[in-house]
Amino acid sequence: MLKKDRLKADQTIFGQLRKKLTKINLVVMALLCLIMVCGTYFVMRTVIFNQSQQLLQIISSQAGSPVLNQNLRHDRHVARYFYVKLDTAGNILERSPDIPVTEEQLSSLLNSVKSRHSSRGQVEFDDASYAYLKVDNPNNSGELMAFVGLDRDEDTLWLLLITLSMIGLLYLVLAYFSGRFLAVRALQPIKESWQKQKDFVADASHELRTPLAVIQTNLELVKANSDETVLDQMKWLDYIGLETERLTKLVNDLLFLARADSNELLLDVKELSLADVIEDTVGPFRPMTEQYGLALNVSVLETVHVLGDKNRLKQLILILLDNSLKHTPKGGTISIKVQRWGNGGQIMVMDTGDGIDPEHLEHIFERFYRQDKARSKQTGGSGLGLAIAQSIVQSHGGTISVNSQLGKGTVFTLTLPGVC
Repeated sequence: MLKKDRLKADQTIFGQLRKKLTKINLVVMALLCLIMVCGTYFVMRTVIFNQSQQLLQIISSQAGSPVLNQNLRHDRHVARYFYVKLDTAGNILERSPDIPVTEEQLSSLLNSVKSRHSSRGQVEFDDASYAYLKVDNPNNSGELMAFVGLDRDEDTLWLLLITLSMIGLLYLVLAYFSGRFLAVRALQPIKESWQKQKDFVADASHELRTPLAVIQTNLELVKANSDETVLDQMKWLDYIGLETERLTKLVNDLLFLARADSNELLLDVKELSLADVIEDTVGPFRPMTEQYGLALNVSVLETVHVLGDKNRLKQLILILLDNSLKHTPKGGTISIKVQRWGNGGQIMVMDTGDGIDPEHLEHIFERFYRQDKARSKQTGGSGLGLAIAQSIVQSHGGTISVNSQLGKGTVFTLTLPGVC
């Protein structure tokens, strides 16, 4: 029940985070859409106004000329333009034929434009919109006023605004679903990391709990037999010592991985010969292979120098050798091969052991992951060795991979960058 409650709580947290990410994405997309719609509308409005002003310039320069109608015959404003020439007293001297307003409306329109300080602009009059231009009368004293109707342009702009708004709404709908999809995709690695962290904490707690329980139990046995000598209770004390060593190793491994995760792993990097590293590591390890009835072969095909921390590289090789030792039956063989790989080196650690089941192969570098938990308890493994090996390789800028076949053995392949 508690596990279900925790799972439900996690789903709630990630559900709220997904909604928040989707909302943020939608707000950003809405702002961008609003900017696009408003920007397009005002650009088109400016373009239309400038075109109207250019037409007014033509009208004012050719007012009264017979070529005016000919020049504007194919223009879209031809049915909606007119001009008026005024003397200094404001009386009409000349006006274009077929003015689309009455005398009274024309008088009000002229008065409205006269009162404006700007020589060009836009005026609303009698539910209609006009662009106007005031210039000095070229032939007489006074001024000339030219007008172009903007109703058709206003209708076009309004239709454009509606169209852009509809497209914007459709865009927001698509942005919502795409944002939701991207939020789910973006949260997936976080959810996996969160779950791995929870599993790591749970596994670490379990691994720490076992030696602590053994230590506590043996201490209680010692306290219950307080009349006996230390020698009489040496068996319980030895158990305490073994579990303390196991606990110390486990804590050190956890601290190593924590430093590696936070990029605080300090390396004493020097130019090294891989042959020397292998020789220093294999020498002390040979008695263990002989004790288990295994053959240990070392093959250095080329002299390869790399940049690395010798102690960490020895720890890396030792982890892989120890892993092969635990999973290779008596009479088997463990082999190490060193060769050049590009400008760096390659180390292959091979055994003729049990092999790894394909379903476990992709998980073996995960922390606390053990293919055979019962066997790991017998050999004292905690499932951190290969995770530490991978961290060491990555901290050196190298790679580690594994190939295995059940009943035939396993091959770990390491590549390390060379000396530039």
